[in-house]
Amino acid sequence: MINQKTFKFILAALAIAQLSACGGGSSTPAPTPTAHTVTVNWTANREAAVNRAGGGYTVIINGQAPIDVPYVSGVAAPTSITKTLMSGDYNVTVSAYSAMNSPGAIGSKSVPSAAFTFSVPY
Repeated sequence: MINQKTFKFILAALAIAQLSACGGGSSTPAPTPTAHTVTVNWTANREAAVNRAGGGYTVIINGQAPIDVPYVSGVAAPTSITKTLMSGDYNVTVSAYSAMNSPGAIGSKSVPSAAFTFSVPY
């Protein structure tokens, strides 16, 4: 059985632990996330089918909806995108596709690249 004096001590200890867990009660406010224009680029896939009509890349940022970067004209499909992102940490993967296997078809994309991680500053 816990007596009242012990109970008050436990409550005081919990309150101190909780303050420590949230940064010690500092009066400095957390930084406010801000929007930044970020360019994400990658190395071109050298397969000819990726770099002509019907080819291109699919970019995924933090598991969100895929961003299609299709071949438009010229020598190769674009290898960069510019996005407005809020402050924070991001993971990006890129997959290539070709006209032989248009986006959305089963087995149509290359294996995703290794995830690239970056931080957008506050």
